[in-house]
Amino acid sequence: MEDFYQMLDVMAHPGEKVLATIVGVKGSAYKREGSSMMFFEDGSHAGLLSAGCLETDLAIRAAEVFQKNEAIILQYDMFEEDDMGWGQGAGCNGTIDILLELVTEKLTEDFLLVKRLLDRNKPVIGLKKLDKLGEYVFIEEEGEAFGNWSGPIPVTEFTLKSGIMADGALTFYQHTYQPKPRLIVFGAGPDARPLVSLAAETGFSVTVCDWREEYCQKQHFPTADRIIVGFPDALLKQISFLPYDFVVIMSHHFLRDQEILLSLLNENIRYLGVLGPRKRTKKLLNPDHIPSSIFSPIGVAIGAKGPVEIAVSIMAEMIEVWRKPVHERVELLWTISD
Repeated sequence: MEDFYQMLDVMAHPGEKVLATIVGVKGSAYKREGSSMMFFEDGSHAGLLSAGCLETDLAIRAAEVFQKNEAIILQYDMFEEDDMGWGQGAGCNGTIDILLELVTEKLTEDFLLVKRLLDRNKPVIGLKKLDKLGEYVFIEEEGEAFGNWSGPIPVTEFTLKSGIMADGALTFYQHTYQPKPRLIVFGAGPDARPLVSLAAETGFSVTVCDWREEYCQKQHFPTADRIIVGFPDALLKQISFLPYDFVVIMSHHFLRDQEILLSLLNENIRYLGVLGPRKRTKKLLNPDHIPSSIFSPIGVAIGAKGPVEIAVSIMAEMIEVWRKPVHERVELLWTISD
């Protein structure tokens, strides 16, 4: 979901590093603002910013950043459809602005602090000056700011939109780093395995819950971050639900599913899906209608058959929900002392 997490994974790579970040896109592009990749002194890299069109040239430019110790902004015109353009016949129909900057010790420390905040489910805004490269600031949800920034910080807001902004004479790049969405799966049967695997690969932090210990084991769900064994009442006491949470109920046990579903009706979560036909979900709730907050039948209607295809349909629906903005937070203003 966030290239940022992959960048954190390679922060410990020995030697100097150059971070490449898409800060602006006009038209269409393979990846959007906020996407990033890392280049290393030995010529290797982690991540992608295109379908292979730009990485070779970016590696050459990254070497220049290593040599000169100066950040640069590059613009690639992908409108051309012939092999002479950067699109190399792809016809991507867009321009891409990419910031290349050396990863300093200070930036590394601040990135790790951002990670700790995200691990506590706190979003963080990142701003980078584009007319004074090297200056940046991160802003916590509560308003605390940290980084390397001179002067007043622009009024900004927590939003899913990323890109180049302007505040008077100041031009800057803004991106909101979001906590990993958490998927909580109630039900550890064999059909849950492809869903858990695909969700983890997509960028979800996954928790698997079931009262059947023979099913609910790490060996069956190696990519899950947490495995909890217990009956519904005990499981629910061990989980503090958050607004970023996605929940899928798929134990195939009517009474267990009913107990879990009824307990979750008043929780403030992002997504609540129930596996099985809509008629069954109505019986679980025993009302005349199913609340609009419940996804039933679960998944996008793609005619899915079997556990893997059903997992794909569920993931497609969850990604769509995750990408839709829920609200815009209050505007705040900060200043970092020099």
